[in-house]
Amino acid sequence: MAKFIRVESSVTGHQFDIHEEQFDESAHKRVKRYPPSKRVRRTKFRVGRLPARSVSPTGEKGATDVASNSKGD
Repeated sequence: MAKFIRVESSVTGHQFDIHEEQFDESAHKRVKRYPPSKRVRRTKFRVGRLPARSVSPTGEKGATDVASNSKGD
């Protein structure tokens, strides 16, 4: 039977289940408090305390940096 393990993405910090054969140390960090499972569990999205980033390049007209606007207001 297929076993799924709980991992955390190195890029986003989200936790999700992957098949144990898909584990890649450069892309994932294993979450040890969850035992392997026969079924895929629900994804836990990371909601961090990092400042929001501007999607548009700052050189574009109308683009703002959310973090710098909060300081002046």
